[in-house]
Amino acid sequence: MIRFSRERVERIASALRAAGARRPGRRPEGRFNPVPDGLVGVSVATWNIHSCVGLDARFAPDRVAQVIRDLDVDLIGLQEIGWHHRGEPGLDQFAYLERATGLTAYAGPTKHNERAHYGNALLTRLPVRSFTGVDLSIGRREPRGAIDAVVEAQGRPLRVIVAHLGLDPWERAEQISVILSRVAAQPGLPTLFMGDLNEWTPTSPRLRRLGEFFADVADPRSFHARLPTLRLDRIYVSEGLQIPAFESVRTALTRRASDHLPVRATLALT
Repeated sequence: MIRFSRERVERIASALRAAGARRPGRRPEGRFNPVPDGLVGVSVATWNIHSCVGLDARFAPDRVAQVIRDLDVDLIGLQEIGWHHRGEPGLDQFAYLERATGLTAYAGPTKHNERAHYGNALLTRLPVRSFTGVDLSIGRREPRGAIDAVVEAQGRPLRVIVAHLGLDPWERAEQISVILSRVAAQPGLPTLFMGDLNEWTPTSPRLRRLGEFFADVADPRSFHARLPTLRLDRIYVSEGLQIPAFESVRTALTRRASDHLPVRATLALT
């Protein structure tokens, strides 16, 4: 029996979907409106960095740091940061990217190893009022987690949740329930939820549920970096926030640095 890796299957599926995606009338791949007058603007991004191993199979944390610097955002959520089965054992990627970008890094590891850690991270230049790690692990599936933080944007609180969801639909459904329960517990707090959601079906009930709960979403095609056709990386906002502009950032560097493209957005606090 011929066996294909998940990455190869997704690449093949991406290529097949690309033909249909090019038909007239497809959804636009970005939004480019200015922040309305009188509102506070915050620049954000989410990016699965593939343990700093690029499509050329080269471990290059300096390349990832350069992309983050070029994005020039107030905060960025990272997934697959740290050593796992890729990259250089023993290198603290959380500390390295903090030094190399000038942003403060808040680590949310989901796997621990005597030589390194692996999981999610929040890098920001904004003051952080609170920070909590959330366990999203389900049974014997791969450990998953989220970061739940409150930052200060020009004197206003902004809740930021960064997550990397599981591979199975039932797993993601439970993880989304946990996240929505946390958001619902503080309904008056403007909330940003972003990450690699591993959802590639447009009619997904999990995405419909998120769409009913959150006020707006940035969801350009971001995977695979070489031929982006799947909307795996998303940025959702609650009432009290708008997304005037968003895009997947496709440059010569981002197409090599990871298998995902970074998704960047401008938020407006209403």
